[in-house]
Amino acid sequence: MNDNDIYTIAMRAAEDGASVTVSLSQHWLKIDGGALIADGCWQGELGVPVVDESAALAMIEDAYAAYECSVPEGGNDASRWFYARPADDLSDMELATGMDRPVARCRLEVLTLMLILNRSLRKDGQQMKGKWFWQSENHPRLVILTEWIKY
Repeated sequence: MNDNDIYTIAMRAAEDGASVTVSLSQHWLKIDGGALIADGCWQGELGVPVVDESAALAMIEDAYAAYECSVPEGGNDASRWFYARPADDLSDMELATGMDRPVARCRLEVLTLMLILNRSLRKDGQQMKGKWFWQSENHPRLVILTEWIKY
């Protein structure tokens, strides 16, 4: 990973308060309305290594765990694609130590998109093949739809 890869740029933007939006179904990534990835096309390095399907899903589970108990800031920090617990359902420890929700959302959504685009997640993968979704055993609300995956 370098300082100019798409993943790092997106994470820095989220940390700086920029609006980072992702479409997992249409494969685009926008920062403050400007597209870094459009219809699955991009320039430069993605910033996420190609890994096998099990490792990719474990990476997503890790990012999801952080997002699920992240601290909401209000405004537009909810994901269209993934569930996070409301502030009232978070423990005092989670509220004190949790990641800011917009940053956690960015990490989860951008990581998922990168793992789709770099083909770490594939429709014909052992855990995806023949199914219309994959559901995490560790986090039952975490679902990856096969329709998000082009390949």
